[in-house]
Amino acid sequence: MTSLTLKNMPDDLLESLRQRAREQRRSLNSEAIILLEKALAADALAAPASVVETERNAQLAAWERLGGLWPGGDAALDTLVSDIYEARTEGREVDW
Repeated sequence: MTSLTLKNMPDDLLESLRQRAREQRRSLNSEAIILLEKALAADALAAPASVVETERNAQLAAWERLGGLWPGGDAALDTLVSDIYEARTEGREVDW
């Protein structure tokens, strides 16, 4: 197998790696390999930002097509809402 030397590793990062290796009862080398494998696997599974944005835009466009527009525009909607409020009968008093 090939070897790898890491240079200029920050002391706090090295200490965190050592601590984690102790907790997991692994060698420093084994813990570093496992963490690298996990990080690379997660990165490979993550969709690129451009794909996520494209899918988001497609989903928004689909919802807009499904929802459509209110016939007659906002003015017609405002009139309908007003008509509903006016058609309501008086009910019992409610304390909020």
